[in-house]
Amino acid sequence: MNDETGKIVRLGVLFRGAAQVSVLAGLLAGLTACASSLSSISPFAPPPADPNSPVAAAADAAAKDSKHAARPRFVDIPPLPTDVRTPVQFKQAVGAEKIARDKLVRDTAPNTWTLSDTEGYASTARDVAKVPASDIPTDADRAATEAFAKASRDRATAPPSKPQ
Repeated sequence: MNDETGKIVRLGVLFRGAAQVSVLAGLLAGLTACASSLSSISPFAPPPADPNSPVAAAADAAAKDSKHAARPRFVDIPPLPTDVRTPVQFKQAVGAEKIARDKLVRDTAPNTWTLSDTEGYASTARDVAKVPASDIPTDADRAATEAFAKASRDRATAPPSKPQ
């Protein structure tokens, strides 16, 4: 169905000649009519302000002001940046990233590494994690702790009991 191009070619041959000329003439006449009706409107002029608006006069004055109508000049275009990579440099950077990715995949693939010297690692970790010996509490320390606890209990008040 859709792959039969012969139908399209036959339709093109059918509409060749006078039909095409009349279609083009009609299209040209329509465009000419549109252009003549829009000849008083310039695409470069500012649109007119609504005369009923309280700011119509100010809007017209601002539209006619030369500083608002100034066009940019070629000297106002900034120079091309110089710190942008060239396409060759981008290609090299992408290639370097691909090489690094491939190396990482190779280095971390399954069964590509083994554990060794685990006891040495564990002893080093134990040495680093060794907590300094704490002071053993003396009898005076224990007595001070008991005195603090007794004073806290004495200051504490029980919650009120429920009336029965």
